[in-house]
Amino acid sequence: MDLILMRHGKAELRSDAKPDFERELTSIGRKKIKQAARGLACSLYKGREVQIWTSPAVRTLQTAELLRLAFGKKCKLHVADAILEGKLADLQAEWQKSPSPDVVIVVGHEPTMSEWTEKLSGAALLFRPGSAASIQLEEPEQTIGSLGWFMRVGVMAGLAPLAASQRRQRS
Repeated sequence: MDLILMRHGKAELRSDAKPDFERELTSIGRKKIKQAARGLACSLYKGREVQIWTSPAVRTLQTAELLRLAFGKKCKLHVADAILEGKLADLQAEWQKSPSPDVVIVVGHEPTMSEWTEKLSGAALLFRPGSAASIQLEEPEQTIGSLGWFMRVGVMAGLAPLAASQRRQRS
């Protein structure tokens, strides 16, 4: 199983006007995640069975939905409180009960994504908004895997093939 840990896209700034749980992606955050999702879906995981697991916070739900749209209708979305709570063992127990897809994308928050990456692969990484890391697990029951890749949102976006209109503009 390829486990992708991904931080949500760029979100609204914290303020007293809105609880942290309700902060949304900015328009730039949406645009970058949409491009990154297209890069992942078109280049790395085309034709593979993908599930998306997300924290229930608004910004992660928005990020997960943009990923789901890029991967298509067959891609299942699952909301897990364990992601918001930072409970990796609970999350692992949940995904071990479900049918094992080729790829599981977990959309969460910092510092949880960094902590989980280090715990699962030994790699100490800092996740900026939209960053993602791939950890290969031989079996969903494994608690230690190996880091496959780590990319920032712009690099993932660059994986997507250019649309015909963009190719004409660059020529």
